[in-house]
Amino acid sequence: MNTLVLPSETNNEFKTITSVGWKEQFGHVLIEAMACKVPVIGSNSGEIPHVIENAGLIFPEGDAATLASCLLTLMENPALARQLSEIGYERVMLKYTNKALAAQQWEFYQELIN
Repeated sequence: MNTLVLPSETNNEFKTITSVGWKEQFGHVLIEAMACKVPVIGSNSGEIPHVIENAGLIFPEGDAATLASCLLTLMENPALARQLSEIGYERVMLKYTNKALAAQQWEFYQELIN
């Protein structure tokens, strides 16, 4: 796989009194791709930008022209694609492995105790 695209859009069909509709809650597929050193592109729906941060490209929901531009950018600049794939891999290893998640949870509980 050369690139993973997660073009999620907010869905207002599920709008309730207390929410604005469904937004991407995490995008687990992003960390799976980054763990495989695949560069990622995601929309700005929900948590996607927070998962990607500087490890990929982000475009506005529903903006096909900007998505196309992101794809062209990675196709025309393989060095950038490699750089983003390395950054993504490091991000996953630091934040999303079982060991990293356990350490984060441990720190959280230590803060609660103290």
